[in-house]
Amino acid sequence: MNITEILRRIELTHGLTDTELEALAQLFHAKHVKKDQIIFREGDPSEDLYIIDRGRVGIHIYSVSKPGTTEKIATLRDRDIFGEFSMIDGSTRSATVIAEEDTDLIFVDHLAFHRFLDANEHVGYVIFRNLAKILTAKLRKTDLEMRNAIL
Repeated sequence: MNITEILRRIELTHGLTDTELEALAQLFHAKHVKKDQIIFREGDPSEDLYIIDRGRVGIHIYSVSKPGTTEKIATLRDRDIFGEFSMIDGSTRSATVIAEEDTDLIFVDHLAFHRFLDANEHVGYVIFRNLAKILTAKLRKTDLEMRNAIL
């Protein structure tokens, strides 16, 4: 698994130079998860940002209408990121993430990531600009889904 190549293909790092991507790749680690493996649970401490190289994961939240159960709210696939809230606020996980098939991930510890971004201001600017775009797209999608559910 070539981490630099994975980073080169995702929206989060769009606009970084090859040198910046190679330096950033040094912070990431690879992880393989089996189908039905829980990657993290809602309420867990936020420690890592994940990027899907190959595979599929389901995003689940605790059900308000059916206590003790979860509801699937999204499916993420190749090149999608998750755990990005920890890059912003460091609060606990807002959802449970479960592999829906064998999945190859790369991940980075948020503290090491922030130290790197603090030391590399241009990279930090590009990453957070792209993160804002990603989160805005997710928010717009959620807004549209809510409108459709209400209307």
